[in-house]
Amino acid sequence: MKAFYINVRHLVLILSLLLIPCAVATTVIPPTFTELVAQSESVLWGEVTAINSELVTQGNSRAIFTRVTVAVREQIIGTNPTTVTLEFLGGTVGELTMVVDGMPRFTLGQNDILFVQNNGRQICPLVGMAHGRYTILRDPITGADQVARDNGAYLTNVAQVSHPLTQGTLSDTLRRLGGTPMTPAAFIAEIRAEKARQFPINAR
Repeated sequence: MKAFYINVRHLVLILSLLLIPCAVATTVIPPTFTELVAQSESVLWGEVTAINSELVTQGNSRAIFTRVTVAVREQIIGTNPTTVTLEFLGGTVGELTMVVDGMPRFTLGQNDILFVQNNGRQICPLVGMAHGRYTILRDPITGADQVARDNGAYLTNVAQVSHPLTQGTLSDTLRRLGGTPMTPAAFIAEIRAEKARQFPINAR
């Protein structure tokens, strides 16, 4: 399999050659929970039902875009149809793979809480890229659903939203041991409460 890796800071040139209007950040700074909610146009809980990648060629330049279709289970903030298709830069087409640093990866059937922003207008339609995706994992022992960050670390409180997405570190382990993983219901309640604090009249 052929692969080419793209650092976020190089995307301005690539996207300008493709003539695709996108906002590109050179560095992904973890948002606070307040920022995560404030910057989201919508927040939804849904299941990934389809993943389709396409190679787009413009002159001598090319890039892969992946469209992830999500069946909306619960609309937490904002409005969406029952099915949403999100567009991400990167993916695999045949033997060609394009990898973008910091981009979340999806699998069929997974359940996520997604903080959506500028879908189709930037390289990643989630706030803070991978910081805007929270996967719902089922505890194999208790059968309870729990919220995990993109790096697989369980979320025990919303303050952890602003922590870097390091993987397998001692701090990750200590945070998991230091508290009970949040349930989707508890996380959703925090999201709606934060939205209500920011917009006390129009919050939904």
